[in-house]
Amino acid sequence: MTKKEKEKILIPLIFIIAAVLIVISLPREGQFKYQFQKGSPWMYENLDASFDFPILKTDEELRTERDKITRNFTPYFLLKPDIEAEQLRSFSAEAEQALLPDEILSKLLSLYKNIYSRGILDDARFNELNPETGLAVVHGKMADKKPLTDIFSLTAAKEAFLNGIEKFSRSESAIIVASGIDLTIFLTPNLLYDEGTTHAVQASSLQDISLTKGIVHTGQRIISKGEVVTGYSEQILNSLRAEYSTKIGFSGNIILLIIGQTLWIILSLFLIFILIKAISPQILQRIPEIVFILFLFVLTVAGAALLYKIEPSFLYLLPFPVIVLFMDSFFPTRLSLPLYIVFLIPLAIITDSYQLLLINIMAGGVAVFVFKFWGSGWQQFMSALLVFFAYLISDISFHLISEGSFEQLSGMIFKNYGMASILMVASYPLVFLFEKIFGFVSLSRLRDLADTGNKALRELSEKAPGTMQHSLQVANLAEMAARNIGANALLCRVGALYHDIGKINNPQYFTENQTAGFNPHSLLNPRESARIIIQHVEDGKNIAKKFGLPVLITDFIETHHGRTRTEAFYTAWCNEGGDPENVEDFTYEGQLPTTREHVVVMLADAVEAACRSLKDYTPENISAMVDKMVRQQVSEEQLQNADITYRELRKIKEILNVQIQEIYHSRITYPKRKRLK
Repeated sequence: MTKKEKEKILIPLIFIIAAVLIVISLPREGQFKYQFQKGSPWMYENLDASFDFPILKTDEELRTERDKITRNFTPYFLLKPDIEAEQLRSFSAEAEQALLPDEILSKLLSLYKNIYSRGILDDARFNELNPETGLAVVHGKMADKKPLTDIFSLTAAKEAFLNGIEKFSRSESAIIVASGIDLTIFLTPNLLYDEGTTHAVQASSLQDISLTKGIVHTGQRIISKGEVVTGYSEQILNSLRAEYSTKIGFSGNIILLIIGQTLWIILSLFLIFILIKAISPQILQRIPEIVFILFLFVLTVAGAALLYKIEPSFLYLLPFPVIVLFMDSFFPTRLSLPLYIVFLIPLAIITDSYQLLLINIMAGGVAVFVFKFWGSGWQQFMSALLVFFAYLISDISFHLISEGSFEQLSGMIFKNYGMASILMVASYPLVFLFEKIFGFVSLSRLRDLADTGNKALRELSEKAPGTMQHSLQVANLAEMAARNIGANALLCRVGALYHDIGKINNPQYFTENQTAGFNPHSLLNPRESARIIIQHVEDGKNIAKKFGLPVLITDFIETHHGRTRTEAFYTAWCNEGGDPENVEDFTYEGQLPTTREHVVVMLADAVEAACRSLKDYTPENISAMVDKMVRQQVSEEQLQNADITYRELRKIKEILNVQIQEIYHSRITYPKRKRLK
């Protein structure tokens, strides 16, 4: 079985597997058939309740009730008798050493007990309490609610104790003073905050909040046709949708539901196929790239569906924009962004709403734009901040459309979108894992390969310096041409830098590395010379493998000469009496270019090498040579498999013409200085 025959079987199979995985993950719930928005007219017929259902409170109403309970909740404190007993024992021991009379000791102990019996609270904790709620004092298993006026703060307890001593007789007061005892040190808080009981009772109170505030009875009119959806009617409609989803559920044929979901997923996959076919058809011949694209589609839809089943609100935490960043690392934006939008379409099936879909489309668009400028290191956090603002502005705009005010704007959106933006940055390094698994080349890897200080290019520079200079010139030409036709400029630059790396093995046989006065080809016959020159393509592939260069770059080595002839040696062969039919020995055994980037590097290489042979670098000569080399590649059908238009070829030719003229511009002739007599 040939490679093409395998592709014809595998590619449809991959699409089928993706469809099955997604359909299995989708929730088995029928969609609420009414779409509505606050402030817009009801587009359907009059809607009456077909069953009784409760009116659910809004999130804002529930939040207000929870805040009220939390704000007005009575905290619980434990009364600790052992603290009082310990302090009174300490006082009694010190009073005995000071020889206080029993009568005075008894009166002081009574004063201590009166104060401790009301309860003493730490000053800081006392000041935090709400006078309206007071506190609850726990005695064993019983709790007694008290106002703040019934207990002492530590400072108030000491003042009350000193005021009590002032009621003693003068002689008693004199004896107490003479004893030298600081009586206030035996007053300490005996009411301790009971965090466990407080939280348990508070949680119970919050759980007791009713989620509903009324009921709609069977036959009751919910909304009439043309009536504007108000806040109250929206609340009732949302309650109906919730009741339909949780209790009524899907009442139709489950098989037909699955068929409907399957058809929708098939249509989405068909749209993905159309986009790939229209924008980058060569991908349909590369199994790893198809698998990667459909893997991301399954990850997006199935992941969202499974998370929706657990908790719908979690969908707002998913970093959907990272999906478009993954694709944009390996494919052009003109493909990755439309694919990302298609990936999000099934969210409308899952959530029964278009809001999450549109918000993530906006955030993904911003992400793919800003990551081109701030996509490395700490700059990624700047990108995350801008994506966060995109999230926030999109959500607020929906809120303003439906509410017409900033009231009831939930602070949770800041938390959710902030978390999604951070997760986007945290997930982005997975691109390097995908690079390894699928054999792709990421943008960051291309930047590393473009560094002329890496090991492969250093060796080329040391062993074949002339070839290195030629490669740099071709890289500059290719990058400029690619930028003008919308091709991948960085990929063209990297491909051009490595396209002649095979010349490392025999650098002296290539003109750019030869010293003046000696050409080793003068010692060889034309066929042998052609064999050595042609061999640099195969050598380049082996050297690329040695340095671990990705296949994407090796393709440039294979395609930069295509199936052209070594014209100079073929002509010399014929002139020396060789058989003109023997063309194969003088023809490169490479591959024909298939992408615009391959074509750009091929033409830049051919033009740069040809223009070096010009004796007079006039604009006319340069223009004629550029035109000749481009026409030659076209006439010899070297570009027949390439995804490029004549318009793009014309642009490439124009750019190469301008750039070559700038490289080989005329110099000023400096006059010789006359000698002074």
